[in-house]
Amino acid sequence: MRTIFILLISSFLFSCGLNQTKSSDSGSLTKGDSTINLEKVMQMKLTNPDEYRKILDKLDPGELASLDAASTLFKNCVTDSVTRDSMFVVFNDFYYSVAGSYLENNENINTQLEKSPSSEAVKQIKVSLASHGILLSSSEGIFYLEPQTEYLLTNFGSLLSPAYREYLTIGSKEQKTRFAEDGTILISSDSLTSRIVTWENFITKYPDFISIKMAQDQYAQYLGAFLAGMDNSRIFDSVTNRLDDSSKVAFESFVLKNPESNSTEVVKSYLELLKSTNFNYTDRVDSFLLEKVYH
Repeated sequence: MRTIFILLISSFLFSCGLNQTKSSDSGSLTKGDSTINLEKVMQMKLTNPDEYRKILDKLDPGELASLDAASTLFKNCVTDSVTRDSMFVVFNDFYYSVAGSYLENNENINTQLEKSPSSEAVKQIKVSLASHGILLSSSEGIFYLEPQTEYLLTNFGSLLSPAYREYLTIGSKEQKTRFAEDGTILISSDSLTSRIVTWENFITKYPDFISIKMAQDQYAQYLGAFLAGMDNSRIFDSVTNRLDDSSKVAFESFVLKNPESNSTEVVKSYLELLKSTNFNYTDRVDSFLLEKVYH
């Protein structure tokens, strides 16, 4: 029965043709030799992530209209909260895929950005991307796209579980203040430790969250940066290999301020390790981080 249903979806949505071009104005999109009727797509009411993924795989990541279709399909789904979270993971993957490949898939836009980055046409491109929650940014003359978590929260938060809403809320807040760039930590030590505690609390509160691995990765990233710094934000002196005094104070302060935190146990163990080496960097630091932070 399931096979028949999928075949019906396929025949309903997709027809093949040669030498066709992309077109969102006509209510259809072309990917390779397959043409998709967007109006029919947007009328569907899917019930599970597998069906949803199969349809998104047919959409062209080089067209913003594909995001509109994916968004409407998700909002029209008929299912329970747990399954809807699973479907949102599929949407989120597609959303980031579009943002990651959009410039590559649109050479004419790339050309406009390179030749006249301040032109009216480029401004219109920015507006169009922004309406889909994607920010066009540049660094050292290179343009790139940044999906905005606040857009996801605003447009889909009410359809998701409390856990997913909280996950997006945290991400939206953090995205407004960039954590690091080019190996340099950009936020204060207090802000960094606040993020550590926030993600630890989230992981403890929602151990069965569907994207718990992503939450754990965020936590490990912040805890690792706090304990060991980054390439251009070193906490061990490059000449003496000794821990700087401000980091030692920050570790001790964290332990005092967060006595009930699991992270405090990690920091306390780290302080004990550093004490045994007279607060000098050794290979044991790397081993500790691999075992206690990045495990």
